[in-house]
Amino acid sequence: MPHPNAASGLVDDEQPAWDLPVAFAAEVEIVPGNNPGVLLYRKDTGRYFQLGRSSRMFVPHLQKGTTPRFLIQRVSDLFQVQESAAARTVTRFLSEIREMGLLDVPPPAKGLRGRAARALAEIPMGRLVLVRDSSPPTASGRRAAWGSLARIAVGAFVGVIALLAVGVAVLAATRLLDVRALGGASIAIPLVLLLHLTMHEAGHWLACRYYGVTVPEAGIAFWFWILPRPYVDRSHAYRLNRRTPLVVITTSGIVIDALNAGIAGVLAFAADDPTLRALAAAVAYILLMTLAHDINPLLPSDGLHAIEAATGQHAFRRRAIQYLLTLVLRLPSSHHHEFAGRRLRLLYLGYGVLSLGYLAAVALLVARLVASVGGLE
Repeated sequence: MPHPNAASGLVDDEQPAWDLPVAFAAEVEIVPGNNPGVLLYRKDTGRYFQLGRSSRMFVPHLQKGTTPRFLIQRVSDLFQVQESAAARTVTRFLSEIREMGLLDVPPPAKGLRGRAARALAEIPMGRLVLVRDSSPPTASGRRAAWGSLARIAVGAFVGVIALLAVGVAVLAATRLLDVRALGGASIAIPLVLLLHLTMHEAGHWLACRYYGVTVPEAGIAFWFWILPRPYVDRSHAYRLNRRTPLVVITTSGIVIDALNAGIAGVLAFAADDPTLRALAAAVAYILLMTLAHDINPLLPSDGLHAIEAATGQHAFRRRAIQYLLTLVLRLPSSHHHEFAGRRLRLLYLGYGVLSLGYLAAVALLVARLVASVGGLE
């Protein structure tokens, strides 16, 4: 049995001491009604965390405060397993949520491989807040006006229109893009892009308002502290109990990307003036790149949030990357990965394949731009 450090409440700086109390941090709120998992909200950071179904048995004890030894005894008695097996389960669970910052015990120091995995799973981002709503977090939802078949039909129709729009934009970008013909008209591209990004975020905001979701802030985010773009904080949408509204909120901006790119493609094919045709084709290309950026599964993008909404896994990217790194780098499995079902493991592997396909598609778009600029057609 490990020897606790009574001064810090840690065991080898990685595990809570067996006989010292441990509980959820004071800033952690348990969001009601999120079945079958457990949804936690850290009020000081505004971040949501989802725990799996197997974690529900630990929640009441961590609310009041308990000891790892008590949890081990509970698991051993409930599932009729040896205490050594129960200790492994409890230790991995507590270590995982401690690393998330959900316990009143500070997260442990990380080794080199652990820090690398965390860096890949957490993208640094600065924010310039322009609008702030200090109202309490809510997501009242909205009663479905149509039946399930009608909603599926509407979703399929919107999806088909979006795919057709993307197809038109791709044709315009691959056949009509000529950077050298733009001339002075290229100055209009940043203005069009700014208008488009505003429409994109307005789509998220309107969807949130439609479903009664509080939007705490909106402004400009700086990915890697450099790349700017408007944003709307729609994190409180995780409080919605149904997946359909969350999918609508996360994909509303993607649909606007696709439709605007399609409109630009249509204008490119309809224009008789060479400069206007080149400008419309360039806008179609830029909006396709914007769409590629917004569906990027490797970053906290709309596409990633749509995957999380559809699968019901609020930390899908982080856990998928950690699972893939566990396989590649032979890192120890977390509590979540140890108890993940076959379907979820396949989803994580599918995420890896999807990410590789995404990188290949982006490489083709970049190659097309290089060919246009260099005259290699």
